Amino acid sequence: MSLNKPDLPWRERAPEGHDVAMNKGLMAVGALAIAGASAAIGWYGVKLLVEPDAQAGAEPAVTPTEDAAATIPVTFDAQHIESEAAGLFTPPACGEEWSSPAQPANGVVPEVSVTNDATGATANVSFVTTEEQALAFLAQEGQIIVTRDGVVVTPDWGSEFVPEYRVASPEGPSTSSSTIEFSGASLCDVAAELSAMWDDFDWENATDEEIAARQAQAEAFENDNRDLPAGEYKVYAWTPVILGNSAAAARALIEEGFTDLAYLQYTAGYSPLADSAEIEQYCEESPTPDGSTELLCDVPQDVLATLLQRDVPEHYVIEATPAVAISEAATFTIE
Repeated sequence: MSLNKPDLPWRERAPEGHDVAMNKGLMAVGALAIAGASAAIGWYGVKLLVEPDAQAGAEPAVTPTEDAAATIPVTFDAQHIESEAAGLFTPPACGEEWSSPAQPANGVVPEVSVTNDATGATANVSFVTTEEQALAFLAQEGQIIVTRDGVVVTPDWGSEFVPEYRVASPEGPSTSSSTIEFSGASLCDVAAELSAMWDDFDWENATDEEIAARQAQAEAFENDNRDLPAGEYKVYAWTPVILGNSAAAARALIEEGFTDLAYLQYTAGYSPLADSAEIEQYCEESPTPDGSTELLCDVPQDVLATLLQRDVPEHYVIEATPAVAISEAATFTIE
């Protein structure tokens, strides 16, 4: 397994006249993209093998209210959603003794299965619902906790909540799932050393040669430490589960053809908002290494929240307090 840093726009130097502030905003895209393969999943050295289709899953069944035509205004506001998830759960720290029973939240239950060999393991996370019909919600996949002989071996690198739209069915695990691979280099035993290789790295100003050299150093370290130490491993998946107006707005937007709602601040120019005059001042063309151009955006959240407001059927809104769901542990042993 290797920690591959993607070729991201924010690594390119700003051309003359280019708005440096925008590049700083785009650095967040880079951080989130890297997070998809490392820190936001929970620790460096982890690899998100398959980024799931965020819209896959059964269509949520609903029971309309007496006035099926009644609607309610809602919007998808990423900052508000992040605040809803804030403080719901603090992952246990390296070296802490920890276990948990399965813990549903708002009718949603994560499920995790694991395949492994001596050099690593792959966890597949999906969702089911305890309700009688399919349920649409916001969650974050890729959050797992691993213990070895009852002691936590997955570092917490201060991951951010990046909401993803999901639909859980009572008929079995969702067809969409995230697949997370980890090895010995991912674990608390040596993860701090791997992280230290990147802590002082200046991604914004680094040359391709410097990036390649640091990647090679990290890959060599991972190869040297890839074997999982002996012991009984338990893998738990966890996530905030958010319903209410935010999930209802996400459902309506997904039905319109939006994808990756949490990243619209940066990807609005390639979304159904592309022709909106309101975003023009926040987007600009930037050259790419292959000589073409790409549209880079940094749209303020309040502007997005206005553009993403929709009137949705009242039955799309399921009132529930945000809560954390934890899966039953998947267990394997390394001799």
